[in-house]
Amino acid sequence: MTKKKYLKIVAGLLIIFLISGIGKAGLYAQYIRSESFASEKERRARYALDDWISYAEIEKINSMAVGHSYLYFATENGGILRYELFQNYWDYPYTTSNGLASNRVIDVAYDFTNSLLWAVTDNDTCIFKPAEQEWLCQSEGSLWPFEYPTIEPSDHSREIKQNIFYPAEYLDLLPPYFANDSWTIIDDWKVMDMNFDEYRISGFLRDRWERIWFAIDGLGVGKGNQFSQRMDVIPIGLAHIRPTVVEYQYNDLWIGGESKPGEGRPGISIWKDGSGDWDFYQARRITALPSNNVVDIAVTGDSVWFATDYGLSLFNRRDGNWKNLDQRSGLYSIQLLDLMISGDILYIASDKGINTLNLKSGLIRRVKDENVTLATVYRTTAQEDTLWAATNRGILRRKSESNRWEVVRIPAAISDIPVLALGSFENEIWFASPEGVFWYDGSTKKWESFPQMGMEIEGPFFDLVVNASSVWVSTAQGLLKYNRDMKFWKIFTIEDGLLSNQCHRLLLDGDYIWIANRQGITQFYWNNPYRID
Repeated sequence: MTKKKYLKIVAGLLIIFLISGIGKAGLYAQYIRSESFASEKERRARYALDDWISYAEIEKINSMAVGHSYLYFATENGGILRYELFQNYWDYPYTTSNGLASNRVIDVAYDFTNSLLWAVTDNDTCIFKPAEQEWLCQSEGSLWPFEYPTIEPSDHSREIKQNIFYPAEYLDLLPPYFANDSWTIIDDWKVMDMNFDEYRISGFLRDRWERIWFAIDGLGVGKGNQFSQRMDVIPIGLAHIRPTVVEYQYNDLWIGGESKPGEGRPGISIWKDGSGDWDFYQARRITALPSNNVVDIAVTGDSVWFATDYGLSLFNRRDGNWKNLDQRSGLYSIQLLDLMISGDILYIASDKGINTLNLKSGLIRRVKDENVTLATVYRTTAQEDTLWAATNRGILRRKSESNRWEVVRIPAAISDIPVLALGSFENEIWFASPEGVFWYDGSTKKWESFPQMGMEIEGPFFDLVVNASSVWVSTAQGLLKYNRDMKFWKIFTIEDGLLSNQCHRLLLDGDYIWIANRQGITQFYWNNPYRID
């Protein structure tokens, strides 16, 4: 610990003792717990295999292997994809969230003699032990009694052997194939979509059911039939983005984010839970979607609203039409920051104030209040008869009986300018500023705060969600959780199962929470009854 950091913590403890307004939070809640694990075996003593599940972009499939019941795909940066061969569905992938050494998997193999799955990654060689339900990597111990399964080498005979991955140079062993739906297979074994984008086929495998599985770079997988010589194209994984937000529509999950530099397929992703299919919507292909950069998503029935850096985009899932609203439509700004639905009104927060959109009439209005006009409004939420806004000017509040937004000053040991995130639960409203977290209890009319957070965890804090047992805060250093019963904070990081410590929007889903992070999206089974965090 550096001297500077030590002095900051000491100063924080003195503040806790000396400054009033802290209330029941008390000294016992002013320490953020964290965990580290010496090995994957130690980590698995705390977490079940599927407590953390992550999905990332699938840039390339490097190899395939057939097991007793799964077909495994080694990907460039998305871990190992798994397809259940008997029931024909995509199971969750194996990634670093489940204990894999790296999400860049160079090769994958399966040993039928002992049911061990092998993964050769860019920094380690690992095996998955089915009895223990855990990954063991070669670097974790000096003894390594396991032997990589021998794979019969390919040859240039006309016979395509089962359960062997053939790289691209063997594609000419296959007869000509045709793609279904809007896809086309063109010369040199490339798949072309309806927009004339081309994706190279980099290898294939023949399974015991005479299906040919194709690896399609930058797209996903092709599933072909050896007899009909036709292929179904299956896009898989996230778009070429750094995810910032996830939102449900029915049982399907929309994922938006910031476009990554370089080649790829930036855009908005939707993962269809019923079928396991992935669809993508790209600004370069949709005139009424001027930007791929999405900071928030709101859903009303078949309508999906996207807050972008180029206005408000609307997708009608029923008819497939897009529409974009900008300053010409009445918005204060095209640099949107947040969306919130209350009743029949969509509240649109931006760097220059708040707009409202009547979901029935489609009429857009500007909130003309001196406290709101030109304010940078980061988040909004509705709580019974009150609207709250987190802004660069602090906390703003509007009660139903008033048309005015008032500035709320707090008697707590923490700065409330700016306020970057907020969340509500019943009579409570929680806030996050760069210096920590504080909240207001509407039942007792009291404020409480956690000023030490700004000293232990560097801001900014990006999102905040609340339920009956916990408070969750996303940060650049991991996911913070406040245990309301035991009254302590804990931070979850890549040590626990996150793909990245850079967390953005959060989505509570019952016993689970979705975290949009820099490397993908992660689902955490936070309320596993067999685990106490």
